[in-house]
Amino acid sequence: MTGATRRFGNEVVNCRTMNNDAYLAAHDGAVWRAMSHFGRFVLRGRDAAALLHHLTTNDIKKLKVGQSCEAALVSNKARMLDWLTIWRREDDFLVITSPNRRASFEPHARRFILFRQDIQIEDATETSALWGLFGPKAKEVLNAPATVLPTTRLPGAGVLLAGGMDDALADFVASSKLPQADDETYNILRVEVGLPAAGLELTEDVNPWEAGLDNLVSLHKGCYNGQEVVARLNTYDKVKQRLRGLKLETPLPLGLRANLQCDGKNAGFLSSSALSPQFGVIGLGFVRKSFLTPGTKLQIENDGQTQNATVAQLPFGILT
Repeated sequence: MTGATRRFGNEVVNCRTMNNDAYLAAHDGAVWRAMSHFGRFVLRGRDAAALLHHLTTNDIKKLKVGQSCEAALVSNKARMLDWLTIWRREDDFLVITSPNRRASFEPHARRFILFRQDIQIEDATETSALWGLFGPKAKEVLNAPATVLPTTRLPGAGVLLAGGMDDALADFVASSKLPQADDETYNILRVEVGLPAAGLELTEDVNPWEAGLDNLVSLHKGCYNGQEVVARLNTYDKVKQRLRGLKLETPLPLGLRANLQCDGKNAGFLSSSALSPQFGVIGLGFVRKSFLTPGTKLQIENDGQTQNATVAQLPFGILT
């Protein structure tokens, strides 16, 4: 069922394009998210682990066969380039990028391959399949014809199912009878829980600490690109802004970046917004340290128009 008026408590919200079945399943059961548009790369060779270890913020060398982790891909100035999932297999690694970062991953990785290193990179996006499953009952769906990887890249966490291009995984998804979250519904759910997305929250304007991705960073691993800056930001408390929720007055276009102000002072920027059935008009943004207290009143400037925004602690809601 798509597009309906729903009541949560005393509030009635008309979400015209939201898939209500998927929204409710994400809160009460489990919901699928098609993720084959996410980039998937296979890295092989004697030095593949060393390359991934040098490129990312997590401890790749500690991964045992069959294990996976998530890591930030950062610039030498510790700016966010992407959020990766890295799975160590028997003879190679599978790296899952964000959908709008597929084109940049391989060229970036090749810049760090040294002379005589044994590393091969294959783009396997078109020869593999990827689904996400999230919601409080997501882990009850077992016996999938695919590898199941834990993830925090979905609202409320969940699992990734990585498989081949045959029909087995697609048939499994269909036979589960669980709804699928379309783009509009998924955006509402991720904003509700404060999940940053590449290209919106995760850009070169922020670092992992600011985006709340502390779990992607190892402070004990060896040298990697951007490590000195990442460590200094943490050690000396140099993080100038944090990802926070914002309660808005009126909806704004998805992807619109708008300045936040407080009494004429720069307070950060809005990065995403959504019309939530449960919480009304909400958004995500990076709020500067002086204005982080929940309840702080800010102003959003957009195309000559101003509306008020209230800082909120994340998540707005928890999918458990």
